Amino acid sequence: MKRKSVNRRTSGQALIITSLVIAMLLLSTVYYVFEIQRNVSKSETTADSTLKTVKPSTVNTIVSALANFTNGGEREVLASDLSRLSSTTENHFYGGQCHLQFTPLNLSPYQDGIWISWENNGLGISSADANFVFNFSGPTATYYSEFETNVTTMLTLEGTYSSNGAEKNVNVTCTVYNENEPALANDIAMLYQNETDGPWIKADSTNSLNMIDYGNGTYLVSFKINMQSFLQVSANVHDLRDIFVLTNTTCIGV
Repeated sequence: MKRKSVNRRTSGQALIITSLVIAMLLLSTVYYVFEIQRNVSKSETTADSTLKTVKPSTVNTIVSALANFTNGGEREVLASDLSRLSSTTENHFYGGQCHLQFTPLNLSPYQDGIWISWENNGLGISSADANFVFNFSGPTATYYSEFETNVTTMLTLEGTYSSNGAEKNVNVTCTVYNENEPALANDIAMLYQNETDGPWIKADSTNSLNMIDYGNGTYLVSFKINMQSFLQVSANVHDLRDIFVLTNTTCIGV
């Protein structure tokens, strides 16, 4: 009897220990799954946060390169600046490996990522475009994204004139856009040409130059000149990002 009692006690302890081991295994499994999910979430959050920083950086870099080029810089400045951005992004990222690849757009009308159209039709365009691939690889997660960055400053120009004897009153409307949204100009220079292939003359205070800023990207420029029947005007504009754009148009008599 005594021997049976000892076996019964031992069997009960074994069941308790077995139950504890099973419980510990279950807890360990739950904890492991929780840690994996937490690490994946943390890595994805880190990568997503980096992407949100990278995208504005690509915009700022392209703005700087386009401003440089439209003010007399070399076309290669876009690729050079983007290469520097890519290197800086990869060398200053922690928590995993990060790669930022870029390809300047080479689809007409873009060449090496840049499109300049300064014509005599009342429409001027200064634009740059590049495609990007962002790769992140961390201990527990990977992240991949493709996106395009376009920076475009556009200018529209319309002009009319009325006669007051030999003097002509000229009214020109300029509208500035950034990425198809109304934008403000930093400065506007108005030039006129009163004969075909004649010299361009800058309108200034001697022409009673006056400018009205409507605050929505539209500007009304008026001035007075002596001219023949032909009158062409040119607006030379820098937007607030220092990107330069120009266009010409022939004024219509009213």
